[in-house]
Parts: sequence; structure tokens; C-alpha cells
Amino acid sequence: MPPDSRKEQGKHPTRWTKGTSGNPSGRPGKGAEIRRQLMDLTPDAMRSITEGIKAGDTACLKIWADRCDPVSKITMPTVEFLADTTDLTRFSMSVLAAISRGEVTPDIGAHIINAAASVARVAEIDEVRREMKEILERLEAMENDKS
Repeated sequence: MPPDSRKEQGKHPTRWTKGTSGNPSGRPGKGAEIRRQLMDLTPDAMRSITEGIKAGDTACLKIWADRCDPVSKITMPTVEFLADTTDLTRFSMSVLAAISRGEVTPDIGAHIINAAASVARVAEIDEVRREMKEILERLEAMENDKS
């Protein structure tokens, strides 16, 4: 007579074991197949875009222009000016003064101030870590003195 509960029956021998993947290689990629299908569609797509441009379709013209002459990424020009670097406030005031004198454009000045603020946050985190380490060392020393 078979057992009454599933607990008594035990697990089926082909079930997955805990912590083991049933597919360690992962799902097979379909990238190559998709690329092949796109390559098959390319001549028809080019014909359609060309016909659209001839018909005056601006969307087709934009697609063509974006592929032939893509928009380049913006690069920031190098700027030189004197800045007081004793602290973040004085540095920011120096950047604002350079903006007012026309040595730096306002948008580049804003980027410079934001970059300085990011550096200040990183320095602050480093300082907090250093102080935490020092506090932990002092606590350890106090515990060792009690022993």
C-alpha cells in the first residue's frame, strides 16, 4: 500500500536540487539570428527610406541624416583662470568671479562647480571613514585596557 502523504513519499528523483541551476549556461542567445534577419531586411529598408525621402517624408530624411552624419557628442573646452582653492566656498566664488569677468562661460562654470562639489563629497566620505576607523581603534584600546 502506498504512503498517504507526499512527505512520506519523498521528492521525485528528477526534481531540481536546491542551489543548483537547471540551465547553468543560461538562456541561449538569439543575437546572431536577429542580426541575420536585419541584414535580410536592409535592402528593403533602404529602398523604403529612399522612396520616403523622394516623397518628402521628413522622418525618413532624419533617419538618413542620423545614419550618414550622426550628431557628435559635446566636448567641453579647456579653460584657464586663477582660483582660490583653500576651500570649496572660496573656489566656487573664484569660479563665479571668472564667469563675471568673461573668462568662463556660465554653463562651463556650473559644470566646474558641480565637479568640485562631487569631489568635496568624496573627500567628506573619506574623512568620515578615517574618523570611524580612529574611533574603532580607540574603542578597541579601551576594551584592551579594561582586560
